[in-house]
Amino acid sequence: MVRISKFYRFLVYILPAVLFFSYYPVISLGSNASMNFEFSLPLIWLIIFDVLAFVILIKKKLMSGILKKWQWLLLPIFITVSILWSLNSLRGILTAGILWLIYFAVYAFWNLRSLFSEFGFKEKFWKVFFASSLVVCVWCLLQCILDLVGVGREASLMCAGCTYKMFGFPHPNGFAIEPQFMGNLLLAPTIISGILIATYPSGTFRATRAESSCHSEYIATNIPLSKVQAISLFAVFTVTLFLTFSRGAIYAFIVAMIFMTAMKIVQTKKWKVLIVWPMILLAFIFTLSLQGIMAQVGSTKDTYMDGVTKALNHLSLGVIDVRVDENDDRQGDAEKTDALPSEDDAKEESIFDGYVEESTGTRMRLTNAAIEIWQKDFGTILFGVGIGGAGQALYANGLSSAPKEIIQNEYASLLLEIGLAGIILVIFTMVLVIRAVMKSSVMPIVSTLIVAYGITLLFFSGLPNALHIYLLPALFISLYGKSSYRKS
Repeated sequence: MVRISKFYRFLVYILPAVLFFSYYPVISLGSNASMNFEFSLPLIWLIIFDVLAFVILIKKKLMSGILKKWQWLLLPIFITVSILWSLNSLRGILTAGILWLIYFAVYAFWNLRSLFSEFGFKEKFWKVFFASSLVVCVWCLLQCILDLVGVGREASLMCAGCTYKMFGFPHPNGFAIEPQFMGNLLLAPTIISGILIATYPSGTFRATRAESSCHSEYIATNIPLSKVQAISLFAVFTVTLFLTFSRGAIYAFIVAMIFMTAMKIVQTKKWKVLIVWPMILLAFIFTLSLQGIMAQVGSTKDTYMDGVTKALNHLSLGVIDVRVDENDDRQGDAEKTDALPSEDDAKEESIFDGYVEESTGTRMRLTNAAIEIWQKDFGTILFGVGIGGAGQALYANGLSSAPKEIIQNEYASLLLEIGLAGIILVIFTMVLVIRAVMKSSVMPIVSTLIVAYGITLLFFSGLPNALHIYLLPALFISLYGKSSYRKS
C-alpha cells in the first residue's frame, strides 16, 4: 500500500508538467468523418491515475462516498443518458467517458487528500508546477526563434497558423494544438504568481485573519517562492501569455486579474494589490516590442512598426488602428524605376495585415448556428441533440462544411447538445462548485482561476485539450482541505 501511495503522489507531482503536453506528442488511432481518434499524454495520465486511485479507494473503503455525494452525479448521469438520442453516439460515448474520468479524478483528489499531508509534499508540488511552466515558456520563445530561422514545423511543432507568415511574427503554441490552448495553460501559473506578489509580501501564500473571514480557515500554502522569484516568474509567464497572441487567453487573464484586484481590495481594504498592473503593462509593452523585432528580422516585408501595429489592431478587434498606409509610406518609390532591386523586394508578404475579422466571424457564425438549431423544436430546446452531436447537427442543417467542425463556444455547444434540462444541471453543479470554493482556504486562487477559465470557454469547446480547467482547481482545493481520516 505504501508503494501504491508513493506512485499516487508521484502522479500528482507530475500533473502540472503533463498538462502542458496536451497535443504533442500525440498517438493517432485514425479518424472517421466526424472526429479524430487520438491519445495525448494528459489523457493517458488521467486513465492511469483513475485506475490507481480506484485501487486505493477500494482498499481504504471509500468508494461508497460517491453515492453520498449524489447531487454531484446528476450532470454526468444526464449527459451519459443523452447518448441515447445523440446525433453522433460514438463521439458522445467518448466525451461522456472523458467526463466520468474527470469526475472520478476530482473525487479521488478530495477523498485521498490525506496522502497530500506528507511532509514536503506541497513544496515539491509547487516546485514542479512553476519549474515546468518556466521550461515551457522557454520552449515557446525557442519555438519562435526556430520558426524565424526557417526550421520546419515538423521540428518546431508550430501549428500551421502560428508561423511568421501569418502576421510577420510567430506566435507559439508550445506543445498544444493551438496558441489559445497554450495561453490557457499559462493562466494558472501566471495568476498564482500574480496573486503572490500582489498580496503576500513574503512571497508565501498566507491569508491574514482579515482575509480569513471569507474562508473556513486560514493556512500557509508553503509555496516555495521568494518575492523576487515570484516577480520574475510573473514577468516571464505574462510575457509568454501575451506572446501566444491568443485573444481568448489574454482577455480571460485581464478579466481575472480585475476580479482578483477588486476582491482583494474589498477583503483587505488596501490598495497594494494594484502593484500587478504596472507589471502587466510593462509585460505587454515588452511583448509588443518583441513582436515588432521578430517582424523586422523575419523573412517578410514587415517592419518593426508593422509588427507592433498589427498586434495592437488584432488584439483590439480592429478598434486600435495606427497602421501606416504603405502607399503613403512608399510614395515616390514608383519614380525610381531605374533603381536596383532592394533586399526587401525579395521578401514575401505576410498573409494578414492586422485584425483577422474572419476568426471572430467564424466563432459568431457557429454560435448563432448552434442557437438556431437549438430553437427548431421543443424536444431539442429541452433535451438538445445529445452529447457529442453538435458537429453533426451543424452539418445536417447545412450550417457547416463538415461534421468535424465544432462550435467554438462551450456554452453554446452545451446548450445545443444537452438543452435547457442539461443547462439547469450545469448551473446547479456550478452552485455546488462555488460553495466548495467559498469554503476553501485557497479561495482567492481558485475563484480567480474559475473566472479566467469561464471566460476562455467562450472561445473553444471540448474536453481533451482543456483537462487543466477541470483538474487544477479541484486539486488546489484538495491540497489544502482538512483530512477526515488518518493518512497511511
